[in-house]
Amino acid sequence: MTQMNFLEKSILATIVYYDILDYPLTGFEVYKYLLNPLYVVAQTEVVQDFQLEPFGEVSLLDVLKYLKSSQLQKFIDEKNGFYFLKNRRNLYEQRIERQKIASPRWKKAYKVIKVLQVCPFVRMIGVCNSLAINNSRKEADIDFFIIIRKGRIWSTRFWITFLVWLMGEWRHKKIVNKICLSFYIGDDALSLEPIALKPYDIYLFHWIAQIKPIYYENQIYRDFILKNLWVKNYLINFGKIFNYYHPEFKKNKFPAIIKRILEKILNGWFGKLIEGLFRFIQKKRIAHKMISHDIPTAVVVSDKMLKFHENDKREFFQRTFIENFKNILSS
Repeated sequence: MTQMNFLEKSILATIVYYDILDYPLTGFEVYKYLLNPLYVVAQTEVVQDFQLEPFGEVSLLDVLKYLKSSQLQKFIDEKNGFYFLKNRRNLYEQRIERQKIASPRWKKAYKVIKVLQVCPFVRMIGVCNSLAINNSRKEADIDFFIIIRKGRIWSTRFWITFLVWLMGEWRHKKIVNKICLSFYIGDDALSLEPIALKPYDIYLFHWIAQIKPIYYENQIYRDFILKNLWVKNYLINFGKIFNYYHPEFKKNKFPAIIKRILEKILNGWFGKLIEGLFRFIQKKRIAHKMISHDIPTAVVVSDKMLKFHENDKREFFQRTFIENFKNILSS
């Protein structure tokens, strides 16, 4: 086994994880998604009761320095500022190609979200999964992550789905380039730690770090990050870098006015009545999704969270990461 320090192992582990996604990283992205070295040790040494402790500060300069270390050069290559594992040089061209695929999908996402601004009680709409990191395959869809005011998750889900369907963009029978609406939470359930796999969930905490908030009210995205600071146990730079910057998306005053009017109408007893009706109807329609799954939190149906990931691959990513990283360390 090669002799590397904690930071070198952490950098290598980060690149190994994103290799599973066929995604080479820039030096800044290695820094942004840098795995806690203690987490890496816990995984690779298979320590049963490993207690994570906060790790010291690591600067971008530290990461850039160690990316050039002789130890890491045995395992990684670089092209035009992108880092990847040895014999994976094809990922550089693939990342450029997938970024080209992602570009028109961002335009579609902005267009749809501009319409969804009228939906009452929506606090945030973010883009997640592959599009969030510009890693779109040709056959992929466009995934939204949506935060809704507490007590209105069922009715707001209906308005959102109806409008996306009306625009012809709902991912139902057709998948490619359509909008996937499979994850909603209430603003009283911002922490996603309760649905994390135990003892670790490498996919989920990267997923949280990757979310790009497009439409959001006030400080809701910041609140979401603060409620998920448990991720910092695994990604040591989590919370330092926010994903706010989306100049292509512009909020419109007219939808905002409609939204406020609808919220006033639906804020009291009438809104509660509508919420109860949509809860009853939707639970009937999604009963088939509520069967047991290999991952208990693959599908969650409650008044605080609606999550429909029947094909949840988190265990695959967890297992593959550990296997791949161990194989590299022992080579």
